[in-house]
Amino acid sequence: MSKRIIKDERIKTIVHNIAEDFRFSGEMGDFPLLFYKADTQGILRGAEIDQMIEYLSTGLKELQDNIQWRKEFLSENPAIEEMRMLESLSVIEQEYIELLAFLR
Repeated sequence: MSKRIIKDERIKTIVHNIAEDFRFSGEMGDFPLLFYKADTQGILRGAEIDQMIEYLSTGLKELQDNIQWRKEFLSENPAIEEMRMLESLSVIEQEYIELLAFLR
């Protein structure tokens, strides 16, 4: 059984940020519980790693599509100020990429 112990502070912060996003949304389900557990215990085992990779891979693809669409929209509509949102999405994108690299 594969196991990942989360020791790196950056990875801990990323897991915590995702868990906090779920807490603020009030969403309950397999993925939120997975991130809550990883946030509190700092350990992922076997299928948990695969589930987290699945969540992050899907979320990253959707996020990248969203970022690309917004970039194109903002370049065509310069009067609309969404740069702060775009920057936030880019931060989340980078966190997903870093966490995926850790898990793989």
